[in-house]
Amino acid sequence: MIQRLIEFSIKNRILVVLSFLIIALLSIYSLKESKKDAIPDIGENQQIVFTDWPGRSPKDIEEQVTYPLSIHLQGIPGVMDVRGTSAFGFSVIYIVFKEKIDYYWSRSRVLEKLSNAGKLLPEGVLPSLGPDATGLGQIFWYTIENEEDALHPKSLAELRTIQDFFVKYHLQGVDGVSEVASIGGFVKEYQIDVDPRKLFAFDVHFSTLIKAIKNSNLDVGAEVIEEGDRELIVRGLGFFKKLSDIENVVIAIKNNTPIRVKDVATVGIGPAFRRGSLDKNGQEAVGGIVTMRFGENPKDVIANVKVSLEELKKGLPKGVKIVPFYDRSELINKTLNTVYTALSQEVIITILVIMAFLLHWQSGFLVSLTLPFGVGISFIFMNLLGIDSNIMSLSGLVIAIGSMVDMGIIMTENIYSRLADFPNSRGKERVGHIIDAAKEVGPAILTAVMTTIVTFLPVFGLSGAEGKLFIPLAWAKTLAMFGSVLVALILVPALSVFVLKGKIKPIKKNPISKLILKLYRPTLNWVLDNRKKFILAPTFLLLIGIGAFFQLGKEFMPALNEGELLYMPVSVPSISMSKARELLAYTDKVLKDHPLVKDAYGKLGRADTSLDSAPIAMIETIVKLVDRDKWPAGKSIYDIMSELDGQLQVPGLVNSWSFPIQTRLAMLATGIKTQVGIKIFGPDLNQLQKLSKEIGKEVEKISGAYGVYAEQITGKPYIEFELDRIAASRFGINTGTINNILQTAVGGMPIGQFYEGRERYPIRVRYKKEFRDRIDELKRVLVPSPLGQHIPLEQLATIRIVEGPSAIQSENGMLRSLVLLNVEGRDLIGFVEEAKEHIDKTIKLPPGYSLKWAGQYENQIRANKRLAMVIPLALFINLIIIFLGIKSLRNSAIIFSAIPIAMAGGLILLWVAGLNTSVAVWVGFIALFGIAVDDGVVMMVYIQKALREKKPKDWVDLKHCILEAGSRRIRPLIMTTTTTIFALLPVLWSTTTGSEVIRPMAIPVIGGMLVELITLFVVPVTFSYFEERKIKGEKHV
Repeated sequence: MIQRLIEFSIKNRILVVLSFLIIALLSIYSLKESKKDAIPDIGENQQIVFTDWPGRSPKDIEEQVTYPLSIHLQGIPGVMDVRGTSAFGFSVIYIVFKEKIDYYWSRSRVLEKLSNAGKLLPEGVLPSLGPDATGLGQIFWYTIENEEDALHPKSLAELRTIQDFFVKYHLQGVDGVSEVASIGGFVKEYQIDVDPRKLFAFDVHFSTLIKAIKNSNLDVGAEVIEEGDRELIVRGLGFFKKLSDIENVVIAIKNNTPIRVKDVATVGIGPAFRRGSLDKNGQEAVGGIVTMRFGENPKDVIANVKVSLEELKKGLPKGVKIVPFYDRSELINKTLNTVYTALSQEVIITILVIMAFLLHWQSGFLVSLTLPFGVGISFIFMNLLGIDSNIMSLSGLVIAIGSMVDMGIIMTENIYSRLADFPNSRGKERVGHIIDAAKEVGPAILTAVMTTIVTFLPVFGLSGAEGKLFIPLAWAKTLAMFGSVLVALILVPALSVFVLKGKIKPIKKNPISKLILKLYRPTLNWVLDNRKKFILAPTFLLLIGIGAFFQLGKEFMPALNEGELLYMPVSVPSISMSKARELLAYTDKVLKDHPLVKDAYGKLGRADTSLDSAPIAMIETIVKLVDRDKWPAGKSIYDIMSELDGQLQVPGLVNSWSFPIQTRLAMLATGIKTQVGIKIFGPDLNQLQKLSKEIGKEVEKISGAYGVYAEQITGKPYIEFELDRIAASRFGINTGTINNILQTAVGGMPIGQFYEGRERYPIRVRYKKEFRDRIDELKRVLVPSPLGQHIPLEQLATIRIVEGPSAIQSENGMLRSLVLLNVEGRDLIGFVEEAKEHIDKTIKLPPGYSLKWAGQYENQIRANKRLAMVIPLALFINLIIIFLGIKSLRNSAIIFSAIPIAMAGGLILLWVAGLNTSVAVWVGFIALFGIAVDDGVVMMVYIQKALREKKPKDWVDLKHCILEAGSRRIRPLIMTTTTTIFALLPVLWSTTTGSEVIRPMAIPVIGGMLVELITLFVVPVTFSYFEERKIKGEKHV
């Protein structure tokens, strides 16, 4: 079939050329239209349910919202886990679905469940579904600032108003944007601060005040009236228009005199309560976070956002500007440029190597066509299959380049050799020689490429985060190899008729060919005569490889160095917003003062989005560095990280350093922001807290532990009012009345909205600050009695200060605590294995409690289990493919012996480079297994052919056949191996963004192929040994 396809393509060469021109145009179109991102979204298939219940403690949220909702949502089809977070004023529930569940189908099922969840929750508490986006969807952050020369700079409240009611609305309408969240500054609020002494003096109840204000802030409609032939709509205008409207609201009549709001309260404008803040270089700022809709093209969405920003700049007040500080497209461009640079350098190096070997530009041109067309065909199919162009998928092309060109080399070299043998052939005779030469190597090419493609198929068996990372890579590499074999079998033979013309110098006269033959033939001759001595070389290599393997560390994935840092310190749960703001400003200022830091943008607490549940004890600071060319020689980003960490040893802060997208990926994949997390499950929060501290102390003793943080569940001070029902009943007061007074007078209650055109601001009423900011004042809060009295709160309740949880975490209804840590100076897996053993020996868990190790370690364990199945499967498939092409199990096993030798070379180079084994490294080895046998396959095909033709009768004849077959094919085999090695060299010397992800995949291939050259002797030697025994056996018979 392959031979008929080759013959058809040569005879219909004009059609083939036109077809590939169409493919070239489709390739360019697919490249432009492909969805581009920095890295695959490895987040779990999850939906977020957010419930806002302002002013409520984490205890109340957990018991009345998170727990009942979590149990209710567990019944949805396809749900794997339900994780809950109960924090001050809100609940967030993460519903994790199986990967096969459609994203928008899961949203509809969650909405269906939420429609009848109201009966489980307190009155007025409404859960909502989060935006249709993942945590990795936060693609663009910006600040709204005053220009340096602004004559009338805006306040933080005014800047926040511009963000909330102008910028946000414009950006939310951009195609592909799911949500725009505001952060920082102050939300304007109309505040009614009540003086309880005046209420008492006028004998007015607090509830009467609230009711009066609510009833005075209404617009009403009164249908229509007819006047002649027209009708008029009737409206009653009652909304507040100015502060005096609120001040003049009548709340009671005493002695025929109206008591107004201004008589008992002060009305003004102030900042609303907040749980988040933004800082730039030590100065408070206002900003926004643009979140991309699930499945959209981030580069296109960011481009649309930038267009919209340019348009809305015209409408900004004079002296106000928008400054982006996190732009995912910068990372996308950096990573893609790394890949494109590596690809272009690989192509150039490959073509130069080919030209050097062939010394014939026409042949070099033919071979080089496999690269652009192979890559182009890959892009066409990737576009059809919806596979993004990112550093992982394009890495598949990077490691495939050297292998792709091999097919073209073998085909072109054989056609070239045949035409050189018949220099005077013309017309149909010449075409016939091309057909014969192409058909001769066609089956061997197909077998070799099938081993490369099929061996890589088990990568498709990876699951979870590693599957999302490497399956796109497997697709890209497989499709590129498929494209290259199409070019080698169809286009190269067809174009040979047009291109390989004129005087063709015989291969024997090529100086490089002469040199290769001069070195190889006598060496092979010596090796065949000294087989026992020679076999020591591969044996020695295998032993060194085994030794190197046991010296290597283990990790899940190398970190993606974005060129920016993420500083994430955590403070104590009891920290106040004011103190946290002070720490944020201090740390940002220290960061900014470092000579290599350009800007520091810090976020404290949470933004106004369900995607962010950070407490005020957590700081996230994006540290933007100066351009790389301004760094001192030899300075790495890890050196800068270490210097900054040394300058930020602040009492009360536990530091954590990483890269922005790397941290978000970790949190998406495992729900944990550090490399390792220890989850402790149990029924009691205090016991969980105790276990967390004990485990944290023990883990710190393990070498390599860094930034160990035992999550403090409790430690948040609570002022609890334990109501005395008996005492309250004596005054005719029930507990509901007392709690309502406590909630509104102390905590404050939004009682309506103030409309300013299209802008909406809350109206909040509560006691003046001096009557609620001290415990002794709280004791004197007055509660109205139906008997006409005002009773101090201290007579109705016992007031005490206790410690409680700052946030409560749960999984599938079980309470959970965490110990978070990073690992430095050693491999991750080795650290966790040692730590697990130590914890098992030193910590005894009470009944009903359990431990689970999570984070990157969790991914690595799952990946190791899958790789333990996938790699043997890859090797077995490889052997089967070789057997189908060779038709001899013995000879297939001889070819297969190249794999352990090549693997040893890869392990040795990994050890020399100081890298750990990771999923990326093992994917590189799987790629190596597919190409390590290619030379052996081609060598064996020609040895078998020589034996069939000459039928050796003794050792001398056998040796001659092997020498002839090996000498004939040595040049293309050396060329293919050399191109594979040299093509990957740009990856080794690359230091740009993303190179640290590609390099671990390339090193096993380079190391393996360097050693694989020895198989050019191993295959003939091993074959000669078994064939000689066979000949002797036949003679004996």
